Amino acid sequence: MQNTYAYWKASHPLVFISFHLLIGLACASWLGQIQNGQGQFYAVALIGSTLILIIILSSQKKQIRILSYGISLILICWGIAIHWATPPFRIHTANPPISFINECRNWVIDKINQTIPNKEANGFAQAILLGVKMEINQSLINAYTQLGIVHIIAISGMHLDILFKNLAKFTQLLPRNKPFLIFELLLLLFSVWTYTLMAFASPSIVRASVFFSIYTIGKFMGSTVFTLNVIAAGILILLFVQPNGIYHIGLQLSYAAVIGIHLFYPLLYQSLQLKNPIIQFLWSNCCLSIAAQLTTLPLLALHFHQIAGWVLVSNFIMVPLSNLILYGLALLLILPSPFSIAFYWGQFMQKYILGFNELVRGLFQHTKAETVQLSMQNASILLYYIVLLCIYLWLYLKNTRYLVGILGVCLVFYLIKLFS
Repeated sequence: MQNTYAYWKASHPLVFISFHLLIGLACASWLGQIQNGQGQFYAVALIGSTLILIIILSSQKKQIRILSYGISLILICWGIAIHWATPPFRIHTANPPISFINECRNWVIDKINQTIPNKEANGFAQAILLGVKMEINQSLINAYTQLGIVHIIAISGMHLDILFKNLAKFTQLLPRNKPFLIFELLLLLFSVWTYTLMAFASPSIVRASVFFSIYTIGKFMGSTVFTLNVIAAGILILLFVQPNGIYHIGLQLSYAAVIGIHLFYPLLYQSLQLKNPIIQFLWSNCCLSIAAQLTTLPLLALHFHQIAGWVLVSNFIMVPLSNLILYGLALLLILPSPFSIAFYWGQFMQKYILGFNELVRGLFQHTKAETVQLSMQNASILLYYIVLLCIYLWLYLKNTRYLVGILGVCLVFYLIKLFS
């Protein structure tokens, strides 16, 4: 029963809401922005029309198909209305506790300055912990970018995931009664958002914080966790705060990677039954890189017209090694300064960071000319994602009819190319 479409749709309502709203935003973008400040007027008129449609649909409760199509049309219209009524700036702003955040940030920077004196290693540590990239050499940043691993030095969900998981392990030691569960919830949310503000609330970490907050609150309330529903809820919240942010390449790549990992990583990882824990770890990292690349490839081709030829290899090698840096720097921050314990550990981390950067430079020197030129337009991207969806459904449901769908989509694509 859990593999049926009806059950999946019922358990992922926010996926369908956000999907139709995004279709509406895309349609409105294609139609163009309304001039002369009349966007809000047309948005209100469109929403008023949908209210009439809602009244009509309320009398068609027995016609399930008509009701389903009508709801889809209403949501698409709301997406168009959101686009028309949205000003070119944030709808909501907030004033964080600046003095407290600055004290926390300065404490971290002081600890790093005391224990990691080397300029390059110091700047890298500040970048990977707080997102401060002013001290990193531009050539080094270019090497990370060309290898497709710039997300290592950009504060993102990977960094927050490490913080969140370790905090969650610590809070699991608390008694499991209601007062302590409330304390656990508040501690996790406070820690996640404090770190987010310390990292200057960059868009990538805000998206991750929203995701973790929704997940934590839902888990506290005893709700069943459907990851795609959580992702869709994050998209809806970000659309509410800044609807035009959906066109930002960073948001598109972030959510494409997260969705790809959620859908394809388990299928790829379970395709091989391995007993050796070291090989399991390596295979897990390989599957993680492949899953993320599957869903982000069209977006990279659309926006950058090229991809790094060695992106899978560089992520396979460098991401696990960079995670060790995050764990090591986190340990550095909690080690006491007396008896030079933190200093000696800082010296070790300095050598490790410098060696890590040298490895990145060496890999870049051997691969910097190897980029794959790839350009895709909107129609090609749509067909690519349809094929990818059919592949996922074939692997997940073990139904060969989706292979026929793949062949059909490929046939349509080649016919379009033939007669264009």
